[in-house]
This record gives sequence, structure tokens and C-alpha cells, in this order.
Amino acid sequence: MARVARLKYSHSDPLFRYSGLEPMSASNRESISLLLRGDVDVAFVPVTYAAQNCGALSFIPDFAVYSDGPVISAKLFRGSGRGYAAVSDTSVNALAIKRLLGIELNVVEDPLAALAEYEGVLVIGDDALRLTDAGIPYHVDTGELWRSRIGFPLVYAVMAARRDADPASIREISRSIGRSLERFYLDPAQLIAEVAHRINVSERLVREYYTVIGYRIDDRVLRGIEEELEVLGLPKC
Repeated sequence: MARVARLKYSHSDPLFRYSGLEPMSASNRESISLLLRGDVDVAFVPVTYAAQNCGALSFIPDFAVYSDGPVISAKLFRGSGRGYAAVSDTSVNALAIKRLLGIELNVVEDPLAALAEYEGVLVIGDDALRLTDAGIPYHVDTGELWRSRIGFPLVYAVMAARRDADPASIREISRSIGRSLERFYLDPAQLIAEVAHRINVSERLVREYYTVIGYRIDDRVLRGIEEELEVLGLPKC
């Protein structure tokens, strides 16, 4: 079986919780490094990094992480200072904000500290879910902004493989992920409770979150990826 990496954020739990796989867990920046170094054969990586390194990778058109409207886990939160910033692990959302709003974003590591320094701070992943659950106001949700301006889903991460990875192993990984998703959708309550407890947010928010995150790729998502690459100025491979 090929080695696989998942993104560390809660959006990836339904993909792997019931898969029987033992994926490495990685940040957005780490995921592409793991793949390029050969530490894993298959990984979910941000669209930005996948496009920039497409010569070394193969796109697997089975699964992605996307939203077709508000995403909840990527927001430009309102702060009390001046200027704008983004947490260091975001690339897709930061580039979308820059392109659509013309905002330059400084890079920060601590989103809570940054809210006291900046007018707006782009936060992603579980930190964004915690801020949302706490009722922190925000300027824009990047998924909602993208849908209103571009009219297609915003794809955050795609499934990619090293070009020399075994095709049979890749197919088995895809089947395992598909089975995990099917089981999750049949009975989501247990995973929702697990995730809510782990990241310390309400089950209500996690339940809502998993209704807006999409995973299976169809023709509309593929068209969305093409449009996204165009708008973000990324290579089309």
C-alpha cells in the first residue's frame, strides 16, 4: 500500500476516520514537502502548491476539499488594530483574498495576538472554527466571497500522487477514502462528537461545517479548479 498524508485539519476527518489507512498528518505547507521528498506517495495538498509543482505530481480526480459557498473554517476576522494579516499556513485563502479584495496580508503565527494588532486577520482550519464558535465577528468568509464573485466552488486542497507511485495502490487508497465517506454520511453523529470534543467547539457547529464541505469531485468542481487557477494566476498543468 502506498504511503499517504492527510491534512491535519478537521475537514479531513471524514475522509480518513473509517478508511483503515494510517495517514501521516500534515499542515498545508508540510503536505507538499512530504510528497516531493518521497516521504509519502499520495497526499492532499493545497491547490496552490499542487499547481506550482505539477511537473512532479499526478492529480487524482476523485476527491478534493472544497466549498460551494460559505466554508466557516476560513474567515477574515475583525480585529482592533490597523492593516491585515493571515496565518502562515494559508495559501489558497490568502491568495483568494488578495486577488478579490486587493488586500495585502502580513504573515502571523498567533491569530489571537494578531487580532489586537490588525484590522483583519485571515484564520483557517480549526482555529477559525474555534473563533467562529466563540462569536468573533468577521469581515468575509472566503468561500462565500469566492462563490459570490466567481460563481464556482473554491477548492482548497486536491488529492495528488508522486508520478512514480503505484497506480494500483492509488486506486486502493481512493476506494478506502470512498468507503470512509460513505460510512460517515450514513451515521455522522459519532465523528461529529469526536471532532467537537477534540477541538473544543459545539457539535452544532461541526455538524454545520460538515454540511458545507465537499469532497467528491464532479464536472462542476473540475470547472471550478480551472477557473480558480486562472483567477489566482497559477499554472495550468
